[in-house]
Amino acid sequence: MITTAMETTMDNSAINRIITKWKDQLESQYLYISQTTSNLERAYICSPCTAAAAREVQRNVQAARFYMWWTFENMNVIARAPHAYLPILLSDKLPAERALALRFGLELLEQSDLVYVCGKVLSTGMKGEIARAVELNIPIIVFDAELYLKVRKLVTRHGGDKSQVTLHAEPCYLSLTAEEILG
Repeated sequence: MITTAMETTMDNSAINRIITKWKDQLESQYLYISQTTSNLERAYICSPCTAAAAREVQRNVQAARFYMWWTFENMNVIARAPHAYLPILLSDKLPAERALALRFGLELLEQSDLVYVCGKVLSTGMKGEIARAVELNIPIIVFDAELYLKVRKLVTRHGGDKSQVTLHAEPCYLSLTAEEILG
């Protein structure tokens, strides 16, 4: 059971254990995906990537990896977060490379069964992903109550039905920001 202590920054020893575990288990998830035609649902992880400083981008990338790991481990869903790895290959500062990353993300989203909106803020890229999910009628699950209201408004603005958006009822780590996860 996750306690209210989750709402604050995780302690360093806990995050270090999780980081070690997630690195190993993301590889296990990769092997699982590559060796099976699984019936597990595929969730697109929608969370911030872009930030003002390179260090913040790095933290957002690590948070996306954490969200992937946590989703696979705790929700029995294959998690997909292109922004967890694409920043290693493509520069967000180069318009053509940013466009390529965004296009890849949207195509991956099209192959997903669910969209998980993680953290507490909506970036420009996330808004585009949510708009595309509305067009495709993909269910959207939000983990932060305040963000849930913003996502419902965004869905309605894009012509979607707000019932397409649900709030995950139980507190979980998918509602945390990169800062709360990584300290």
